[in-house]
Amino acid sequence: MYYEHPSVMFISYALSELLDAADGYYARKLGQCSKFGEVLDMVTDRCTTTVLLTYLAHLYPSLALVFCLLISLDISSHYMQMYSQLITGKTNHKEMDAGAHWILRAYYTDRRVLFAFCFGNEAFFLLCYLGHYLPGGGWYYLAVAFTVAAFPIFVIKNVINVVQLYESAKDLAKLDAAQINRDSASATTSAKKS
Repeated sequence: MYYEHPSVMFISYALSELLDAADGYYARKLGQCSKFGEVLDMVTDRCTTTVLLTYLAHLYPSLALVFCLLISLDISSHYMQMYSQLITGKTNHKEMDAGAHWILRAYYTDRRVLFAFCFGNEAFFLLCYLGHYLPGGGWYYLAVAFTVAAFPIFVIKNVINVVQLYESAKDLAKLDAAQINRDSASATTSAKKS
């Protein structure tokens, strides 16, 4: 479908992104949020983006490494964020306390900001896809204009992913260091008693 029917793929992908946003909105509104739903939402988001980026790597071979790095950043930053939040006792990966990095607090605590950056990022990828198939002319130039407009959002969203990866890794390293210190103190206490 990606190369045989690009317009159908474009519409299907865009619709799936809008339904993803609606799904979360109505789950919260109707009080039907669940851990399973949160994880499934994150996993399906990563899967759909990965498939699109993989296809973009095929369409633009000179940028294949960039797309592969974006896939790695997307998956690793979201996994580490979810894991570090849950292991520290938070109820979900979007829960931010006062000590969280200001970028992550702004991104995760205002649903409009979260939606705008996720939508803009996916729109950039989708427009790159569409631009490959459009012949020259009005629609092509319109797609290029929207792609250029979405580019800064794409850049900022991936800076957020880098911050998310760094902060999550730092939180996990602090937990590991605290555990090592507790184990060391416990071993020292046990040795003194012997």
